[in-house]
Amino acid sequence: MSRSVVELPGGGCATESEALSALVLEAKRRKTSYGLLVANTTEWERKEIVRDY
Repeated sequence: MSRSVVELPGGGCATESEALSALVLEAKRRKTSYGLLVANTTEWERKEIVRDY
């Protein structure tokens, strides 16, 4: 994931560690690897995953 800031609902921003954790958990949920998840999603989709986490 790029180093862009992910703003969270209600204010605040996700840390890089939180964003990585959210994407790793989503990859496990989808039964795929982190690399494939990142390769097959847009930055907007990844930000939505982090926001939902």
